Formats: sequence, C-alpha cells, structure tokens
Amino acid sequence: MSLEHWDSVRQKYQLYKNDGQHSADCQRYPFESIPARIFLDTNVINRLVKWRDQVFDHCPIPPGTENTLANDIEALRHIFCVGSRAYWDLVASPKTLEELGNTREPVLRAELLDYGIEVVERRPYSEDLAFALDFSRRLMESPFVAALPDAADRELIGHAIGLGCDVFCTCDRATILSKRERLPHLPLRILTPAEWWAHIKPWAGLWC
Repeated sequence: MSLEHWDSVRQKYQLYKNDGQHSADCQRYPFESIPARIFLDTNVINRLVKWRDQVFDHCPIPPGTENTLANDIEALRHIFCVGSRAYWDLVASPKTLEELGNTREPVLRAELLDYGIEVVERRPYSEDLAFALDFSRRLMESPFVAALPDAADRELIGHAIGLGCDVFCTCDRATILSKRERLPHLPLRILTPAEWWAHIKPWAGLWC
C-alpha cells in the first residue's frame, strides 16, 4: 500500500482528500517542526543510490517490493521532490563513508561513495567536524545511548548531535528505531523516511 494516492487523471499525487485532513495534519505537524538539518544514516544513502530511479526520476516501484522498503522509497521520493526547492541541509560524516566503503559489490560501492562524499563535502573538515568526532567518542560510552547495541550506531548519532542536526533519519528498525523510546535525552529526533515526510507533507504546497 502506497503512502500517497496517485491521481492518474491529473498525473500528480493527491496528498489530501479534503481540507479537514489537511488542517488536522497542520496541527499535528506544525511548520516549525519540519526538520531543517538532517543526518542521513548509511542505510538511507543506500536507499537513495540503489533506488535512485524511483526516488529522483519517479520510476515505478517494482510490484512485489516489500512494503516497508516501498514506503521508504516513496517517502524519499516525496522528500527530495520538495527538497529540490526547500533546500534542507543534509549531513553525513566520515564514519558514513567508512561504512559505505565496506560494500562488497565494487560498482555499487563506488556509486555509494560518490553520493556519500558529495554529502560529506558539503561541510568540509572544520572545527565543527573535529568537535563532532570528539563529542561522538565521548558519547559512545555514556548512559544516554547505552540502549543502542551497535557501537557504530552510537558513533553516528554522536556525529549527528555534534554537527547540530535536529533529525537522524534511518531505516534501521531492528537496532535503532526499536530502541528510540529508551533514548529520551537525546537532543534530536530519530525518524524513518516516512515520518520525516509526514512533517513536510502538510506544508509541501509552499514549495511545489
């Protein structure tokens, strides 16, 4: 089941059936809650590259695609369609490149690294990044992120906080999203692509 209804007559997505639905979402997701600075988890970059035709060129998502994956792809499609005009700040870190570099398939690895480097180099190495790397090293062993079993996840979230992000976007439902309720003191939100899109959706008309 898709996130949004495709109107085949108008050849565009119909985000709301009526004004009441739209008003309800505006109240639920006020304009001020739209993420402004988003750290992309490695798995999100993976989706963006592997499914770039579906995300950026709006090619159909293949029938039979697992529903959670299909929702991630569709949400990213909507986000980046609006984002081409809204200019949100997307962030990654050298740790992201390290993880992308572990991809076994050479062609895919090169494509992932090309995209990852582009995101990282939007914010070149600076005192801010040096602070983020040091902050992450200290955070990793703190009780604030002890609920996360994977050290790499703790490190990336530390980078996101140190780089001033207000959202950490991830598709990792097993080891991050399932634990986020146990991370109440983090100064950022952990969101799926669909949840990120939900914050943008009521206000998409401002840019489209």
